[in-house]
Amino acid sequence: MPKHFFFDLDNTLTASRRRIEPAHAELFGKLCEAADVIVVTGGTAVHIREQLTPAFEGRYLLLAQSGNHAIDKNGTELWYGPFSADQVAATLSCIEILKKSFGLTVKDENDLIDNRGAQISYSVIGYHEDPAKKDAFDPDFSKRRAMLDRFPKEIAALAKVGVEVFPAGSSGYNFTIIGKDKGANVGRLVSLKGWDKDECIYIGDALGPGENDASVIGVIPTKSVKDYHETYEYLSSILV
Repeated sequence: MPKHFFFDLDNTLTASRRRIEPAHAELFGKLCEAADVIVVTGGTAVHIREQLTPAFEGRYLLLAQSGNHAIDKNGTELWYGPFSADQVAATLSCIEILKKSFGLTVKDENDLIDNRGAQISYSVIGYHEDPAKKDAFDPDFSKRRAMLDRFPKEIAALAKVGVEVFPAGSSGYNFTIIGKDKGANVGRLVSLKGWDKDECIYIGDALGPGENDASVIGVIPTKSVKDYHETYEYLSSILV
């Protein structure tokens, strides 16, 4: 069994933006006792703690904001790399273009953009929209990829200030600093801790080309799951 388990959060440990299911909590707790557990997500530390509940506080490491805000089990901040003012401005400009191009009527215009500090995220239909509607919006990422393909000049402008964008979660985009994606930050933690990469594993539901877990491929061993139910089926099979 691996010694160090890295997990995506949404649709890998929990349903998107929802709390861990009681049926899975016991198994997650057993894993925290048996190995190092690291949660790697575009969300903030607050999001991670809310979804995994206070019951597991201090039992796992956090790589929030695609790993650009790293927090050890004991609460020590290992690193934090926020956007510059120019990066924020370029990102918000790109989001406005995407919003106009999608042309959707949403419940709350103030529920679309989340500037997390080291990452900016945009939900096309709203973070607090009905979960079923979010899940059905773009399950294969094709709508969001096609939209990005329409704006090569805008994507190039982002790159000039050091920002990249990719579809993430059920209905959004993540904007991150180039070279500081999940893969880079997973590798940074493995190096900092002195872990053997062959004793690590990354588990995620978005390991396909261009998806938000794909940058981890080649950094440490990976396992693709279709959803969080499959994650716990796998954990049940190895935790004996």
